[in-house]
Amino acid sequence: MGKIKLEISLEELAKTITELPPKERKELWSLLATLEEASDRGALEALKESEEDVKKGRLHSCEEVFGVCL
Repeated sequence: MGKIKLEISLEELAKTITELPPKERKELWSLLATLEEASDRGALEALKESEEDVKKGRLHSCEEVFGVCL
């Protein structure tokens, strides 16, 4: 699959997002939040550590893993 170059201003993007139906807008925000979390190395490492702990029977709260409850 080839790469696509997309140029759009923040204003155009914001306008497009606000014009989406509520369900699609919620899904887009969820996707953007997931991408943001995935790009945060510290959060990604903490998530991997917590997954390993769960597999070993050790459970942690959201605050213990991320510092805040999401």
